[in-house]
Amino acid sequence: MPGPVDTLALEPGDTVAVEGRSGGWRVTRLDMNEMPSAVLEPVSTVVIGEDDGRPSPGEGAGVSGAPFFRMIELPPLIGSEDDGRPIAVVAFDPWRPMRVFAGAEAASLAARCEVSQPATVGVLVEVLPVGARHRWDDVNALLVRVEGRAPESRSDTAVFAGGNTGAVETAGDWELVQFRSSTLVGDGVWRLTGLLRGQQGTAVTGASGGAVVVFLDTVPIRTDSPRAERALPLLWRAGPAGGPAGGIGVSELGFTALGIHERPWSPAHLRTVVRTDGGFDLDWIARARIDGDRWDGEALASGSSRFRVRVLNGAVVVRAFEVEAYAATYTAGDLVADFPGGLDVGARVSVAQWGEGYGWGQEAVAMLTG
Repeated sequence: MPGPVDTLALEPGDTVAVEGRSGGWRVTRLDMNEMPSAVLEPVSTVVIGEDDGRPSPGEGAGVSGAPFFRMIELPPLIGSEDDGRPIAVVAFDPWRPMRVFAGAEAASLAARCEVSQPATVGVLVEVLPVGARHRWDDVNALLVRVEGRAPESRSDTAVFAGGNTGAVETAGDWELVQFRSSTLVGDGVWRLTGLLRGQQGTAVTGASGGAVVVFLDTVPIRTDSPRAERALPLLWRAGPAGGPAGGIGVSELGFTALGIHERPWSPAHLRTVVRTDGGFDLDWIARARIDGDRWDGEALASGSSRFRVRVLNGAVVVRAFEVEAYAATYTAGDLVADFPGGLDVGARVSVAQWGEGYGWGQEAVAMLTG
């Protein structure tokens, strides 16, 4: 501070030098009492175009960057079996409420849902190989870097009730995987073991390193998407709630809803029995997508009793036909016509169920051996 005598010669707005301090100092207030004094502030010498690190008028605390955003469709989930709408996966740090928009083009975007809590997502650190279905897979593990809520170990009973479920991004779909144990092995990297693969009728095809994993540890955020939009490619965006549907801080992607919730599951227990004439008798059991895991009574199969049978030689379909039953016959005459030189190593048969509003579901496959 200047001394009393120096203060008498000053006026607000004057610039002075202060002993022991660098730069100029501006007088902002003078107090002329028994001990005159002046209040000073440093003079900014910022050149236009430079950044002094301090906020300038009009600067807000807006979001830096755009959120992680995915749109996914999944089969019926435990606890929300009747809701087949697409799921919005939005994550950002630091989090703020988000809004999801969709439309045929940018000019026709409309709000589809509000996202109040971030999703827990991760990426695979290493490849997830193909594994066993319908039993614990204790050979393979999910090694995943997690952003968000840390995964927890749970009991067998809790897992059977739907706990610890994640959707793993595969080449063309999503595999639902449940896990029993989680172990922290690095900075944000977890090893998930005791796996149940291909849950809720999803295919077990494995996943590559870097694939996205969405943890369904909270109620999924469903978006408004009417049946009339199925098979229509739409533009989807996610950005801060209360903001526009475009610009900085908004993520964009193309997504087409297909109605995966109504996709028939692959039939179970497909058997091929050699007939006395050299043909094959085929039979299978249709699976129920909803309420099929009951202890009392008999579960009803979901969908129609219409099935497609395809006979393949490697990747080539040599015969296809439909039946409205849970069995079919591949006659000896048809076999000779399709394989005149006898059955090849790649000879197999596949069966798929028809789903109203969706089409042919996933196939069950069995080898043809004489």
